[in-house]
Amino acid sequence: MKAFVCEKWMHYSELALQEVAPPTPSAGQVSIAVHFAAVSFGQTLIVAGKYQRKPPLPFVPGTEISGVVLEVGPDVTEFAPGDRVAAILDWGGYAEVAVATVATTWHVPDGVSLAVAASVPLTYGTAYAALHWRGRIKAGETLLVYGAAGGVGLPAVQLGRLANANVIAVAGSDDRVKVAMGYGAHSGIVHSEGQLSQQVRDLNGGHNVELVFDPVGGALFDEALRCVKPEGRVLIVGFASGEIPKIPANILLVKNIEAIGFNFGFYVGWGLTDEREYYKQRLRIMMETIFAHIAAGELQSISSKPYPMVRLTEAFDAVVERQSIGRILIQIAGDMGTSA
Repeated sequence: MKAFVCEKWMHYSELALQEVAPPTPSAGQVSIAVHFAAVSFGQTLIVAGKYQRKPPLPFVPGTEISGVVLEVGPDVTEFAPGDRVAAILDWGGYAEVAVATVATTWHVPDGVSLAVAASVPLTYGTAYAALHWRGRIKAGETLLVYGAAGGVGLPAVQLGRLANANVIAVAGSDDRVKVAMGYGAHSGIVHSEGQLSQQVRDLNGGHNVELVFDPVGGALFDEALRCVKPEGRVLIVGFASGEIPKIPANILLVKNIEAIGFNFGFYVGWGLTDEREYYKQRLRIMMETIFAHIAAGELQSISSKPYPMVRLTEAFDAVVERQSIGRILIQIAGDMGTSA
């Protein structure tokens, strides 16, 4: 089979297609004919050896895929050859065949294309689990979403609205705010440093918010503490700004607010310990819920037209240069332009 193999820590542009033996599933695993794979900034760090998780060399990058089950390992009863699935992998996705654990593989329902399905697990999984499992979002609350036109920001906007929250989108330009509002935000703010808390109150009847979704970090985290009500919550989802903020514990105490860490990787086996089997049922219910909302037209997965597999470098360039809204994919199987 063809696969992109990382033999040393390198720039993503050095990845080249190679012929390698296809993997076979062990107990608790399935092999998948990969149709689509998501391309993310995290993968550029992984192949460069700059990510917190370092796969053993050589390895095939790619952690989020959709496709069709080829084989199932011993004792696997949840899936059968021919099933349409989406999966989160440790690595191995930029290949014609990949192996996934059953705990992080999910059925793709009728009415959801494999192209859409490939862009769902990490982005929508992150947003849903952060908002519901850790953020305890409630109907009637106001949710402030940073990076609202980004890969996890747009899902958070949609899921917040679906939870009957009042969603305020924060982004770096008018165009990106308009995108977020087009996907369900009730109002939006182009962030100006030092003015955010007043802008939020102006949009929210003079009140601060109950919940902040923060995948950005840096100075925006400090502003989040000024934007939340007493007993409010700030979800720390990532540090896209490149700056890890210092948390002033005195502010948390004085305002009775929570700064809540969230790492979706913890649930899918990427934490300090592998917890994916423990959370298997919870993950399955969540993914079934998300896919059901997509099939019903209540959520929209956001991705651009897929790049052919051979143009992986161009797909990475688009990610690094932020050339598109939503998820960027490569297509590995099937005809270009189909939605199968």
